[in-house]
Amino acid sequence: MNDLENRQNNFPLISIVVPVYNVQKYLERCVVSLLHQTYYNLEIILIDDGSTDDSPKLCKELQNRDARIKFVSQTNQGIGAVRNLGLSMAHGEYVGFVDSDDWVDEDMYESLLKLMLERNADVVCCAHYREGEIDGKIEMVGAGSKVIEFTRQEAFEALRCERFILNFLWDKLFRRDLFSEINFPHEHKFEDLIVSPQWLCKVTKVVYSPQPKYHYSIRVGSLTNRPVGDEMKWRYDMVKALSEQQAFCKKYHLWEKASSKLFRTCVHLLNRLLFLPLTPEYKQMHAFCMQIIKEKDSVKGLGMNYRLKKYMLTNCWCIYSTLYYYSKMLLSYRRKKGTFSK
Repeated sequence: MNDLENRQNNFPLISIVVPVYNVQKYLERCVVSLLHQTYYNLEIILIDDGSTDDSPKLCKELQNRDARIKFVSQTNQGIGAVRNLGLSMAHGEYVGFVDSDDWVDEDMYESLLKLMLERNADVVCCAHYREGEIDGKIEMVGAGSKVIEFTRQEAFEALRCERFILNFLWDKLFRRDLFSEINFPHEHKFEDLIVSPQWLCKVTKVVYSPQPKYHYSIRVGSLTNRPVGDEMKWRYDMVKALSEQQAFCKKYHLWEKASSKLFRTCVHLLNRLLFLPLTPEYKQMHAFCMQIIKEKDSVKGLGMNYRLKKYMLTNCWCIYSTLYYYSKMLLSYRRKKGTFSK
């Protein structure tokens, strides 16, 4: 699309909601990647959620550079409240979400909108890059050569299997009206997991583009760099959100099979708890995960390895936990021994 700046009124407006919280190191890279989009008719909504660094100051500076940027600041209320505010401010026929420590290719929104219009889709998703800040490793996720179309039911199954349609908001372009009467929960982490089936209920067609356009940053301060207590709370919040997502899909008969991601996340949390003291908080996490695993349909439609693991966890916990604990200890010992012998 050439000369979009002069002809922007002939193209539909895309609103892009960017939550901001203590990201002064990354924010300019993110916003500049949006300002340089080949699709010009954008509304970029920056919402600061009570940052304690210079992020609000930088937002104002960026706003002064380009009239397409809107900026508001609020006391810290969480990502759900930020998304709700952003949607209430959005005027675009279409809406996208970008995390402020990430960035996008210059033709991301042009290419997604083109597919949206050509395929008469309600949502278009794209492949993405995972980029490590510490190790510099770049991984393409979901890349390929074939555009795929999904009906609503096919899209729900793809979401359950984590194939092509993922819970993230940032790899997608949406019709904005899909979010009418949907509120992101304020009190939950992983609000995108809870909301995904709600907007998916409203679609007729979802299109997946195998061309990666979004750059997801794994930065310092991510999960692997958090204190153990924060990591466990993070994992527990994910289990609760996945449980709520599955309950919604079961209630409305959207999934015929169980969520493999929920089962795996529960098992991973139980495994981590084996190496930690049994505080009341950790006992609660253990009980909640075991309750999910013991449910009648917790591995419905999943493979034999899931059924076997469920049997071991629910009927042979002492054996399972002892074997897992000592196998990990032995592996750790061998790694240390190998390091010292070099």
